[in-house]
Amino acid sequence: MRLRHRVWGDKIIEEHPELVITREQLDSQILTDFLAKDNLVLEIGSGKGDFAIQMAKKYPEWNFVGVEMNEMALAITLKKLVNEELKNILMINCDVNRLFELLPSHRFERIFLNFSDPWPKKRQHKRRLTYPTFLTQYERLLVKGGYLAFKTDNDELFKDSCEYLKASNFETITIDYNYDGHEIVDAQTEYETKFRKQQIKIKRFVVRSK
Repeated sequence: MRLRHRVWGDKIIEEHPELVITREQLDSQILTDFLAKDNLVLEIGSGKGDFAIQMAKKYPEWNFVGVEMNEMALAITLKKLVNEELKNILMINCDVNRLFELLPSHRFERIFLNFSDPWPKKRQHKRRLTYPTFLTQYERLLVKGGYLAFKTDNDELFKDSCEYLKASNFETITIDYNYDGHEIVDAQTEYETKFRKQQIKIKRFVVRSK
């Protein structure tokens, strides 16, 4: 996601420490307190926040942790959060690999991966958010019976991701090569809205931690 840096982005991040944790604030008590809440849900790669915000409004009893590396995308999300006055989302501006060691085991009810970078070159595959090393982390984070949901427009990434699942301990709930978007526990991201207008098929799987 290439977004030009804007001064207002830095400003809104600085003004709302209650809504966003920066790379330098990972030891914040705000993060510790939020992770101690019940009904935790994690989205890795939140983009401009459309998915997390829709889900937080739909499920106010859930507490969403959104992880996004791009500062301007995160700033756009913050503008929306301020306008919506949502209290059940905390954004983190950080590489999730750095965050894993801080996230508690068996505390998350659901993890969402939406339109992740496909990292198409073979040497890059280990960076994919569905790669086996990541799946192992998700197994640790999820409660027993917790759900992992993944959506993508990329055929190769989806095919490979389904193969990665075979070596994991997840139980497959559904694999859909032409997802219609009608699942109740779901919402559209900005990418999904664009792809559907272009009639690009959306692929999705949902698996459960044993």
